[in-house]
Amino acid sequence: VLTYSSRRESLINNLISAAIQYKLDGINVDFESLDPSIGDSYIQFIRELSLKCANNGIVLSVDNYPPTAYTAFYNRSEQAVFADYVILMGYDEHYAGSDAGSVASLPFVEDGISRAVSMVPSEQVINAVPFYTRIWTENAGETKSRAVGMQAAMDAMQENGATAEWDETTGQYYCTYETSAGTVQIWFEEDRSIGEKMKLYSKYKLGGVAEWKLGLETSSVWSIISNGLNYAS
Repeated sequence: VLTYSSRRESLINNLISAAIQYKLDGINVDFESLDPSIGDSYIQFIRELSLKCANNGIVLSVDNYPPTAYTAFYNRSEQAVFADYVILMGYDEHYAGSDAGSVASLPFVEDGISRAVSMVPSEQVINAVPFYTRIWTENAGETKSRAVGMQAAMDAMQENGATAEWDETTGQYYCTYETSAGTVQIWFEEDRSIGEKMKLYSKYKLGGVAEWKLGLETSSVWSIISNGLNYAS
């Protein structure tokens, strides 16, 4: 689709038509796992979409991995010329299939933000925080994990009689316990860890905060986010 001008135009017209029909405030683009060879066509798509968004009063935001050499072809600085916001997906530091670890430790998140603001004006950068974590189980050298929401992670800990301690390095509560399935580890996302991430919002004077995904959070986290936004102002 992206490499053909006629197909890009058709996709863009369909998106704009839907946004107008449903009275949407904006369009969020999240194209992941692109091949580097598509980079130029992807940026051209963002350029063309941005023009029609602007003409129709539609806010355009673009999701991005934390900046690395192998994702440079997403060309975040060029995105910022056309899109209203460049969103940093500040999670998946550790993921399904990786070794056990935090989904979004504080150093990982800050490194991504600092790299992003070196390419994009800080007021255009939005950091996305996770409303999920992973429950990691290691047994006989094999590591498995499953993604769960905030409350489910706390429930798992309590059901197994474990307790969590604050880890200054990751900026998260951490617990480990033994089960018949193996050794379990959890790095928690909850009010305090989200609060630490919100401090980065203020420190780097970012344009906003996003979340993935709705429904996995505890209700108390919203006051933490709201207070963090007010603190920065």
